[in-house]
Amino acid sequence: MRLLRRAAALICVLALMLALAMPAGAEGLYFGSHPGDDVYLTQTVPHTCTLIAATMMLRNYSCQRGTPYEMVTDTGVGHYAWTKQWGLSQNFTIGQVSVTCNADIRNCIDKKAYLINVLQYHPEGVVIYDTGAPHAIWLFGYDQDSDTFYCADTITRNGGHAIPLVESIIRGETQQDKVDTIDKIWYVL
Repeated sequence: MRLLRRAAALICVLALMLALAMPAGAEGLYFGSHPGDDVYLTQTVPHTCTLIAATMMLRNYSCQRGTPYEMVTDTGVGHYAWTKQWGLSQNFTIGQVSVTCNADIRNCIDKKAYLINVLQYHPEGVVIYDTGAPHAIWLFGYDQDSDTFYCADTITRNGGHAIPLVESIIRGETQQDKVDTIDKIWYVL
């Protein structure tokens, strides 16, 4: 009888472990993060969308590590990463955090799969840029169930909160149209 109880207990533990492991696969996956409301910023100076998007990305990165993300400001990031002539630097370092740019993803065969993969490894999100607009936003999540990318635009009419990528001002009518226009991304190394 004691052996039967132990076997039943072991089966229950295994079932519980399996149940805890299955929801991600059974319900679909979410890649990226769910930023807090105080991570979002909007641009107040024209033509600084890349700077504001990078600042939100770095605020989220800092928040995820439990460091004082409120101290990550566009002024501080701009000191290390911004030039009036060229905008956001291709590569920059602030303290121990380095950011780099993949300057040409135009020829990527499947940009959607590429962005999902990047979000798996960079849950703080990435800055995506459409040189044709030109405009940059912060992309921070992808929900597999709804096939939706989530971002924060930098302009005041759409900025300051999470929105589906399709609602951003990146060019295109559909999410896929918008993904197809992305030329470069910045991400934390």
